[in-house]
Amino acid sequence: MPKGCGARLFNFLAVVFLGLSGIGLGWVVEIALNPYGWLNPFPPPTPVAEATVPGEMPLSFAGATLPPPQVVTAPQAVTAANDQPSPTWTVTPADTDTPIPFTTITPSPTSTPRMQTATPRPSPTRSVFTYTAEIGYQVHPVQLCDWMGVAGTVVDLEGRPAPGVFVHIWGLGGVDEMAPVGANPRYGASGWEVRLGRAQIVGNWNVQLVALPDKQTPLSDIYTISMPGDCNRNLALVRFQQNH
Repeated sequence: MPKGCGARLFNFLAVVFLGLSGIGLGWVVEIALNPYGWLNPFPPPTPVAEATVPGEMPLSFAGATLPPPQVVTAPQAVTAANDQPSPTWTVTPADTDTPIPFTTITPSPTSTPRMQTATPRPSPTRSVFTYTAEIGYQVHPVQLCDWMGVAGTVVDLEGRPAPGVFVHIWGLGGVDEMAPVGANPRYGASGWEVRLGRAQIVGNWNVQLVALPDKQTPLSDIYTISMPGDCNRNLALVRFQQNH
């Protein structure tokens, strides 16, 4: 290569490198003056501003003193939902501790106390007849299924036997019997008994207490006996009781 061409090439490269050196120096100076500029590919982290408590000295960064923070008074501070303090409940006592008085009803001095009286209940209507009857069903103490009948007693107001009267029984199967009271001592001093059949029959019969065998002087109402046709209830037990 001729010497003239080599000299020109070296001069050209010297100028290029000198220009690049100037550009590089300017880039470094710019980064030093403004490290957060767009020319710095690795900018330093942005410093986090700290809250300044009133009365304390302001903080300094890189020898520069920041002005004291301005306190802004807002109508109402808005905080995050998670940073809200728990509410404190304050119980305000009542003005007075006087309990509520009970209402006392004082009767008037001139009023007469009202007496409560029980409402009288009407007594059961007394039978027009001297005797009333109670009827029950049971098994005969001796006879079983080949016997069915009616029996009973007659007592006065004191529960004592009252012989000397008659029991009239009539009804199904042509039964029409007159049983003297006291003729069957198996049921007591005033016992009586009448057989209605030799087998168990379902049916109704009538029974009435009379004073004489002529049937003209009744001492009780007419009662109906309903035989169930059951061997365990082949006896209708009738008890006449004087009521007045």
